[in-house]
Amino acid sequence: MPTSSARSSRRAGYTLAELLVVLVIIGLTLALVAPRLFFTSDGAKLDRAVRSFDTAARAARANARLTGHDVLLTVHLDDGVFRIEPDGPVYDLPGNPVLRATVAEAELDPPLAGIRFFPDGTSTGG
Repeated sequence: MPTSSARSSRRAGYTLAELLVVLVIIGLTLALVAPRLFFTSDGAKLDRAVRSFDTAARAARANARLTGHDVLLTVHLDDGVFRIEPDGPVYDLPGNPVLRATVAEAELDPPLAGIRFFPDGTSTGG
């Protein structure tokens, strides 16, 4: 008849098969989750870029209303960047998108296209 110490030594650890199953589960979980944690999709990058452009357009409109002067938001169609002229920060659109713009003829100087915001809150586009 086995003693209590013999029984407890049998139950003290996990088998090699149990450990391998746990490691496989951890590996599969990391393989599925890690790319989502460390890499962002182009769609998410584009969504951020659109929000940045919207924020820049709203800032340009507010700036025009506050200062009483026209404010120009330009988009470089070849490089995929936009900014509030003349010295605003430059924002980059990810993934080399193909850009097309429909703007007032006065605001088109290829490859630059612009939206001019006026002090009364109107604009030439947008």
